[in-house]
Amino acid sequence: MKEDRIATHGLLLTIDVGNTNVVLGLFQGDRLAHYWRLATSVSRTSDEAWIMLKSLCDSEEIDTGQIDGMAISSVVPDLTSIFADMARDRLNIKPYEVKAETAPSLKISYKDPTAVGADRICNAVAGYDRCGGPLIVADYGTATTFDVINRQGDYLGGIITPGIELAQKILRQSAARLPKVSLQFPPKVIADTTETSIQAGILYGAVDKLEGLCRRIWDELGESGHVMATGGLSPLIAQHTEVIDTVEPNLVLEGLRILFSRHG
Repeated sequence: MKEDRIATHGLLLTIDVGNTNVVLGLFQGDRLAHYWRLATSVSRTSDEAWIMLKSLCDSEEIDTGQIDGMAISSVVPDLTSIFADMARDRLNIKPYEVKAETAPSLKISYKDPTAVGADRICNAVAGYDRCGGPLIVADYGTATTFDVINRQGDYLGGIITPGIELAQKILRQSAARLPKVSLQFPPKVIADTTETSIQAGILYGAVDKLEGLCRRIWDELGESGHVMATGGLSPLIAQHTEVIDTVEPNLVLEGLRILFSRHG
């Protein structure tokens, strides 16, 4: 086996490992050339991860031999090691894992900086790189997070709430007679069926949560700024509010690229 190497050119593989989805992206320079969104599976082995990556690349006629760098953001520790092993064993590269200790360019004001999730670090770095501060990044994942970056680019902290899909799941688990509904906005808030009542509560509730928390954050900060939304459901929410200024569905991947260029 050859020694690990840290690459400086070619294709950069970025992996955002969340509780619900794993998103893989391939960057050519600063351009996101390809990306794929897959279901998270903690039972996956490093060999299976390699087969999955190879199959995805083959489907786009991408030579995996061109991948000479990998950056990973993970909130699932078991999968972190699996993808790291894949990078070393199959790609012969040393993976760069984002965490507070490996991202010194971001000043983190959390009482315990190591407690800040890798995805939130990536969002803060990429969001500030795109539009400066003050900035709120709302990430619609398994949890909905609100991260606050000041004018100087420092990460101040934020808010964690149950995500939209998680709220729907918990509602069904706790009330057996309630049906599963599609995540689409109903035509009116005062709903006249059980299905649209659930949709109104979850989705209009998510919009009001966004608008109310952003207002409280700006009041506490003493100035207002830009609101950026990311995550799979961010385009849906953005269609129903004027608070969101920018939607960047793959912000974590962009943050991985930036951090790799600085510290990888």
